[in-house]
Amino acid sequence: MYEAGSEQINCNGALIELPSLQVVKPAPKMPTDANIDWLLHIYFTRRQFDRCRRLIARELNRHLNAEYLYFVQGLIDREAGNNIEALRNLQRAAELNSRNIENFKEIGRTLYLMGRFSQALSVFRDAEKQSPRPDHEIYHYLGELLYRAASTQPQLEAARQLQKEAREYFERAVQTGKKQESYIRLAELYRKEKEYQKAIDVLEACLHLTPENAEVLTEISVLYLKINETQRAFDRLAEIVNIEGNCEPKGLLALGAILQSRNDVDGALSKYSQIADAEPEIAELWNNIGLCFFKKQKFIVAISSLRKSIWLSPLNYNALYNLSLIYIASEQYASAFHTLAAAINLRKDNAECYMLLGLCLRKLDDMENAFVALERACSLASGNMRHPLVFLNFALFCFETGRLALATEHYNRFMSHAQDLLLPTEYKFQATKLKSLLRISTHSQGILGDGDDSAQAGGEDAANQVLQEELPLEVNAVVSIGN
Repeated sequence: MYEAGSEQINCNGALIELPSLQVVKPAPKMPTDANIDWLLHIYFTRRQFDRCRRLIARELNRHLNAEYLYFVQGLIDREAGNNIEALRNLQRAAELNSRNIENFKEIGRTLYLMGRFSQALSVFRDAEKQSPRPDHEIYHYLGELLYRAASTQPQLEAARQLQKEAREYFERAVQTGKKQESYIRLAELYRKEKEYQKAIDVLEACLHLTPENAEVLTEISVLYLKINETQRAFDRLAEIVNIEGNCEPKGLLALGAILQSRNDVDGALSKYSQIADAEPEIAELWNNIGLCFFKKQKFIVAISSLRKSIWLSPLNYNALYNLSLIYIASEQYASAFHTLAAAINLRKDNAECYMLLGLCLRKLDDMENAFVALERACSLASGNMRHPLVFLNFALFCFETGRLALATEHYNRFMSHAQDLLLPTEYKFQATKLKSLLRISTHSQGILGDGDDSAQAGGEDAANQVLQEELPLEVNAVVSIGN
């Protein structure tokens, strides 16, 4: 039996205690000196920034250690795009604890985002000195800032020194951490220094972090093309197709270049047409399209494509060189002369440009300047690079103008540079003709009679025939968008 107000009930003669109706007890109040950094960290990682701000505003004046509060407030302000306020809060956190490297790293990042690169560099250098252990993030940002400083340095020697230091920091970042951006930057530096195999090795190591990264696979394929490993480049591009079902424009450009190197011009043009539909403003694309049409002997379309490439990138040396080559093939020597002049202004140490310039001047009946240009080409071709065609063209020109001794000398230089090289049949045929005209003995390398006027007169018509058939050097397709 139950009585009102009683806490017991009589059931069959037994008293049973009734349960209390107060089932929820109030939460205990947090003491004022409690550490709530853990709660702030949870809110921040969940990106609940409004709760973070309310918690910081409540706890800032009574918190025993406000360093972490200022630190998180600075990160939140930076996420919101308020870099000035973020910098102030991060500097307050650094003032409260000058031995915390994370504060200086975030200050450096904020300065980097604000475009104050020199100040960011000094902050990261200080962080490197104070860091008790190697930190790959510090090394990465030091490399980034030094690389940027090198690109804006007007003095060449100082720029090279900064770039070398940047490469060393990226190498440390790769050795001490697993940051993908460090691998990509280091490979970019190796590629800029034409150390293509090292760049490939770095990107192959990067694939262990992201095995299905299409951007890295595309870059590897382009680098393989740089060292003429077309099959490996093709294999990497096939991996991209298997992963994504299609390639990005840079990958399609590399795939088209591979087909172009295998003389599959129509297949290359089909790849280039896909790029033109998606991103038509790529200078290298129109350069390669122009070379494809040049292969098909369609000079007007080839010239139009290469002129578009130059319009998109006026300082594109490869497009200027290839356009001058097509102008010569189509017997537009005045246009070729102006195009070659622009190319030589970009690269004054290129032997092939001076050779083509000499051929243009010869066709324009300026024999004196043609001799000077071809002589300059031969002096540039005497370095480590092997340019046998330069010597062959100069030998033909010297024979035509009656300089038999020079013709013989440069023919011999052509033969010495052409050893172990696979030259086109046309070049070998012209060299054989010139040899017979100069009456060079098979076992001797001298002219049998320099003063033999009949040999000079009899060979003049034959020399003109050979020179009419001479073919200038043809370059391969340009693949990469960088240097």
